Amino acid sequence: LNSSLAGAAIPSQSSCSQHPSISSHHPQRRRYKMNSLISKGTPSLHKAVMKHRYGKDPIFYPLRALSYALSHRELFWTVLKVACVGITVSIIILVILLLTALQPQAQAISSNLEWWAWLIAVFLVLFEAGLISVLLMSVSQSKAQTKVFTATMKIEGVWREDMIEQSMAKDLNPMKKAFIVRILTLPLQIIPFIGGALYSAINATFIGWDHMDRYFDAIQLSPKLQRVEIFGHELSDCRALCNPATYDLDNDIARFGFFCGIVESAPIIGFVLGPVTNAIAAALFACDIEHSGGLLCLREESQDEETNYQASRGPLDALREKGEKALQFGESIANENKNDSQASRYLKKKTRESIVSTLSKKT
Repeated sequence: LNSSLAGAAIPSQSSCSQHPSISSHHPQRRRYKMNSLISKGTPSLHKAVMKHRYGKDPIFYPLRALSYALSHRELFWTVLKVACVGITVSIIILVILLLTALQPQAQAISSNLEWWAWLIAVFLVLFEAGLISVLLMSVSQSKAQTKVFTATMKIEGVWREDMIEQSMAKDLNPMKKAFIVRILTLPLQIIPFIGGALYSAINATFIGWDHMDRYFDAIQLSPKLQRVEIFGHELSDCRALCNPATYDLDNDIARFGFFCGIVESAPIIGFVLGPVTNAIAAALFACDIEHSGGLLCLREESQDEETNYQASRGPLDALREKGEKALQFGESIANENKNDSQASRYLKKKTRESIVSTLSKKT
């Protein structure tokens, strides 16, 4: 960093003000202006050889979030309220389904009511109870997730005035982040343990993106740059599904999303507590990103702007130098005229006139 700082040519305030792209309207861009100078020698975002882009393995954030919630009273009470409401609602729904839907489903699977039919029916009832509970608690969970995410970033001293909270409409939008694929693979959750791992592995990138979306919205990151950050280049959801990089667990967002999915797949309490504690995990991940200097996709974009600006400075500097010389010459003439007396100015005028008249006669 010291060597990069020593070799970095920081533009002056006046030259920066004359370059419109430097003072962009993006609230994060000003912060990354100095970071771009520091990291000029840093390799490209997706060509850099590094184990984790932001220093820590994201797979541990969901586990760290559990201890973090227990050690902070404000977060603990929010999680506890959601847990109490969620568990109560889940138990009521589960009892109702066991009493009303278990036997009919077992009978539909096998008319003789074999033992395996009862076992499958139990799994189906658990799945149905979980699905209904998630739908009923989605609004309260969304509010709690936004609250703990913002509170965690404020506790860490990272939340800034220019950041905004994610709206509930954006959070509950059913058509975001390959929602159809997640619905199609949701029945895998019926299979104990293995099903949750398979579901998390298939949807890891999109689960991680869903949770980190609160941070992206907070810094007002455009959808294009979100895709660059997640996939390395801009991809639609359909193309991303067929891209091998989407399922690469070396991707930090995929690693984070995989373990978030594992936590949410835990029986009974996973779908109740998992989304809230994973919001805390996303906030901790976002804090480390901020401490490391911000998203690398923004640093790359800032570096490109700086390179283009430096390339355009050559002709601008030549014009600026000529203008400065003209101004200096004009000032020197003005100072000279100001200091001369009236008599000397009269003599100079007459001398010039005589020279001109002599030259004209000779001509």
